[in-house]
Amino acid sequence: MGRDLVARLRPYLPFMVKLTISAALILYLLYVQIDNVDDIWLAMSQADPLFLLLAFSLNTVGYLLCSYRWQILLRAQGFVVPLIELIRAYTIGIFFNSFLPGLMSGDFMRAMDVSDRVPSYTRSFLILFVERLTGLFGLLFLGVLALPAIGGDLIARTGIGWILLAVGAILTGLSAVFLSRPLRSGLARLMTLPLLRKLSGILQKISETSAAFATQKGVIYRCIGISIVFQANVVLHYFLIGKALQIDLPLISYFAIIPVSLFVMMIPASVNGIGIREQIFIFLFGQFGVAAQLAVSLAWIALAMVLLQALVGGVLFAARRKQHPVEGELSG
Repeated sequence: MGRDLVARLRPYLPFMVKLTISAALILYLLYVQIDNVDDIWLAMSQADPLFLLLAFSLNTVGYLLCSYRWQILLRAQGFVVPLIELIRAYTIGIFFNSFLPGLMSGDFMRAMDVSDRVPSYTRSFLILFVERLTGLFGLLFLGVLALPAIGGDLIARTGIGWILLAVGAILTGLSAVFLSRPLRSGLARLMTLPLLRKLSGILQKISETSAAFATQKGVIYRCIGISIVFQANVVLHYFLIGKALQIDLPLISYFAIIPVSLFVMMIPASVNGIGIREQIFIFLFGQFGVAAQLAVSLAWIALAMVLLQALVGGVLFAARRKQHPVEGELSG
């Protein structure tokens, strides 16, 4: 009986650990770091609704940019998907990322939602992997660009420079491996091994996807350019929330704080970044003289906007209808 219970609970263990970490960080925040929790609710209740509306409206711009970037990468692999379908799939992905455990749940639903257009899940996931890489390169670019404006003292105190350097090394390494000829040669050798013949179809699709992107680097650079615009839109989104809360910081400071914060929030140690988001905001905004309750207010309003977007994705998921393959499209 005990073993059966353990076996049933094992798939949920990572989520339970993340939930525990999130809860512990929030309790530490509320009972140790913040002197008066009412200050958070007061700051949020007094936020300027016009700036909040402007901040939320930028999400529409973000949807368009991300979906257009995805469309470009799909087209480079021979798949033609209407932009409106990608916007819908992207919104549904936000719903699953926000309300279901698992790092890849949103990407899985995005791949499934366009499966009639892109019948190969392997290639669909690989395209999403490249899309994520281009997005992270855009975020990294903005963070590095802001470094000279914030001064060496703050860079040294916050460790921003080291974080961006580490992220840059990881992203460059992943990109070099995925687009490299040695990777494709190695996959070709693996396909000849008897034990891996059952995986030969997947390995072949990885090789084909890598080769297609390696010969179309202009597409990758174009998507990085779109990602820079998108990430600047994200930074402006946070800046407008800060303005709503009357946080007196110049826009350039957000270009230093937000990219680093988003990179840290990607650490899969909590549920939806809850707990980590608040801690990194308190630390980084605190270095610029922003009170902890205002930093937390900004974090919670931004999270509330994400959850509101996610609810829209849930409605679209409930109402969606499967698409029929378009005649003449390439398959995976």
